[in-house]
Amino acid sequence: MRFRGSVAKGLLIALAVVLIPVTAVSAQKITPGSTCKVLNQKVVYQNKTYTCIKSGKKLVWNKGVAVKKPTPTPTPTPQKILFVPWATQFETELMTQSALDATSAYFGNVIPSSDYEITIDPAITDSDRLWITRSLDYANGAFSRIEREKMRVFLGTSHDWSAKTMRGANVWIGNLRQPFPCSNGINDVYCADKNLVLMVYSDIYAANSLYRWDVGRRSTPAHEVFHTVQYTLGGQTSLGITSNPQHIPRWLMEGSANFFGYYVVDRLGFDKYQTGRNQQVNANPAYKTVVPLAQYDNFTSDPYGIGQAASEYLIASVGFEKFLNIWKFTKSESSFAEGFKKATGITLEDFYSKFEAARSSMRIGS
Repeated sequence: MRFRGSVAKGLLIALAVVLIPVTAVSAQKITPGSTCKVLNQKVVYQNKTYTCIKSGKKLVWNKGVAVKKPTPTPTPTPQKILFVPWATQFETELMTQSALDATSAYFGNVIPSSDYEITIDPAITDSDRLWITRSLDYANGAFSRIEREKMRVFLGTSHDWSAKTMRGANVWIGNLRQPFPCSNGINDVYCADKNLVLMVYSDIYAANSLYRWDVGRRSTPAHEVFHTVQYTLGGQTSLGITSNPQHIPRWLMEGSANFFGYYVVDRLGFDKYQTGRNQQVNANPAYKTVVPLAQYDNFTSDPYGIGQAASEYLIASVGFEKFLNIWKFTKSESSFAEGFKKATGITLEDFYSKFEAARSSMRIGS
């Protein structure tokens, strides 16, 4: 019985040796050329894999092979789909950025121009004069390729000043029978004509005023300069009554000026374009109730934000030059509908249809 037990014990030891894995724990210290016990055993030590090999009659550790670190599989980045002209489903930011990029491509390297006349209320501070004229210079220079009459700009802090100064210069904007140009004499006023710009920041300069230079006010100089370009390209009939074939709707007149105003604010580093868009388009409570774009052509609705989104959509789809051609061709074709079609390549009715289908993608009033 003792013999058989010894045999069994020997068999178990032999079996254990045979079953030792070829790869052992890596805690074992390995020196190349030192003896090892199990042929072909592999041990990982200090980032190398050592193998027990036969050298002559001895078993020794080889020089080892560097362990290859596994290449991590990169996490796929979701690919954003570029805006496609006249798309109805898209990411808002991509459509907006396409419009901004197209605008920058049209203007290229703008050389600011102070080739205009400006009359400034002495109450305007030096710092305000600086940023306002900087914006006017940039906007004026941006349209240097378009032949226009020299602008006359009136920059004031009160309506009394604007009325007295404009009468003294023998010019006026708005109803000649009203006591103040373009104003009820209460709040800020910004307006323009073919070669006239009036900006009165009465809210900012009122005694103990709580108003500040927000992004909207920062955009007004470029906004009003763009109106002078509209009137130059489209002619004064673009401001006629809605039954006039050359009448250009307010959503386009004001929305496009909004777009350009915030574009310049962004370019000059005064604020971000998206800040203005958030206020005028995204978070505007006026658009909580869905009203078709075509109906924003009166003086009781707010055409600025929705018109800005529509302008982005147009510019992103056809580019800025063709966008300007809407005014140019409206004049040459004596019809807004025909001018719009010639400039953009689609009918006005088709555009309205596409806009309403794309409305949710623009986050209007969201």
